[in-house]
Parts: sequence; C-alpha cells; structure tokens
Amino acid sequence: MIIWRMSGELAGKVAIVTGTSRGVGVGIAHELLRAGATVIGCSRAPLDAIPGVGDEPGWALRSAQMVCDQGDFHAIDAMVTEVVETYGAVDILVNNAGGTVPAPHAEDVPALVSRIQGAPASDDDFERTVLFHAFAVQMNLISPLWFAIRVYRQMKRQEGTGCIINVSSGAGHPAGSPTLVSYGAAKSGLNHLTRSLAEEWGPQARVNCVALGPTITENFRSFVLPKDDPTGATYFSALPLRRGGEPAEVGRTCVFLASGAADFINGTTIEIDGGMLPGVLYEAGLKTITDLL
Repeated sequence: MIIWRMSGELAGKVAIVTGTSRGVGVGIAHELLRAGATVIGCSRAPLDAIPGVGDEPGWALRSAQMVCDQGDFHAIDAMVTEVVETYGAVDILVNNAGGTVPAPHAEDVPALVSRIQGAPASDDDFERTVLFHAFAVQMNLISPLWFAIRVYRQMKRQEGTGCIINVSSGAGHPAGSPTLVSYGAAKSGLNHLTRSLAEEWGPQARVNCVALGPTITENFRSFVLPKDDPTGATYFSALPLRRGGEPAEVGRTCVFLASGAADFINGTTIEIDGGMLPGVLYEAGLKTITDLL
C-alpha cells in the first residue's frame, strides 16, 4: 500500500481519472495532482505515464497510468481492485472518458465518421450506423455508470464521503443536439444519472457533473475548428466569452468539487461553457467533418 504525505486541499486523496491519454483528462489529472492528490489515470492503449507528469517535481511519484477498456466491465473491476490494493482507497472518481464525432445525418453515418469515433466497423451502412450510435451510448453513459458503481462499492466501505464527478457536455441540453444525436442523448442521461445516484448514494458519496462546452484540445483543433479558422476567431464569435475553454479550467472545477469547499454540493451539473447558448455551434462544428467527406 502506498501512502503519500502532501500539502494541498486534496492531500492524501486517491483519485481515478478515466481517459488520461490526452486532452481534458490530462488537464483534470494535472490539476488534481497540483492540489496534492495521488492520481491514477487510464486509457485503452498502454502509456508509461500520464502525459506531462514528468514536468513537475513529485508528480510522477504520485501518479500512474493503467490500461482499461471501459467498454469491458471486467477490466473496470480489475483496475479498481488494483488501485485499492496498491493505494488503499479510492476517494475520487472522475468519469472523463467518452466523446464522439459529429455526424451529418443520424440515419446514415459515413464510414470515415465511424472510424474517427472508434466505433466497430461494418461495410453495411445500416449496421455501421446502428453500431456508431450504440458505441456512443455505451462510452458516454453505460461505461461511466459501470465505473461509478464499481468505485462506489469501494467508497461505501471507507470512512468519510467519496466524490464522483461525471464529465458531460452541452450537447445534453434539453434543447436537443442535431449532428450529435446519440452522444447528446447519452450525456443527457448522464446528467440525470448524476442526480439519481446522488440521491441514492448519499452520504457515502457525493455525485456531481460538469457539462463542457467547446474545450481546446488537439482533437478539437483537428476535428472541430475549420481549416480556414484555425484560431477559432469566427467559430467562437457566437460565445459570450469569445473563446474556448481550457482543460486546466475543467480540472480546477473538479478540484473544487472534490475539495472540502464543496461538501454540500451534491447531484448538480455545472456548465463550463462560457455562457454558450444551446445549439449555437452545431452547424459550425460540422463543417470540418463535411469538408473531410
């Protein structure tokens, strides 16, 4: 069992963050480490460490990167078991892994879009479309539920109150999400799941959610920002703050939710979107994909 002595609002806490190979997951992991937590990340492909932890003194010693296919509940069980055996507890879970790619037509998903998303391949257009949507719901709703259940089974045996944070999206807004139909439905379900689990699992665990607007990651630059607008000057003109969010900003919100400052916040969804209006960016966000097609 490894126990770390650190200062900071999350000192001594053990956190699992899913989807830490890049992007928002890395930003969340870094901010939790900055606050003193021990952070175990995971991804489907093996990595030596959470990217970037070697750049800060002590972070590599308080972190690890594991392999976990969150589409396999056996893999989730094995990972959580190993974390508890190694570190003694799980105090924080951030269900970050997920995502999708905009599809021009919900009823006919192109092979390129399916391949970029990572969904199962098929030469039959109907089967490919069905698998695309099923994959989006699995990765963005069912797998986070599996992870939350497995971690809560550990948290309820521990002293104190655990913290579970689900990473949702503005696509889950009740106004609807054309081009992101199954993803938006899954994230809407994740918002509702958050509230339901918070009501069921208190006081052993608090369950909250952060719903992200456009957040600047390498994937966002590659698959969302149009090639003729690489800085997003035109793309973000419809947002009140005229810019995208940063992974570190998401991470700092997670630190707040996991800290003592948020001990009475439970079952809520915090929007981290710069004040974005529902649906305002769907057409603009589709342009990069249609250009590729």
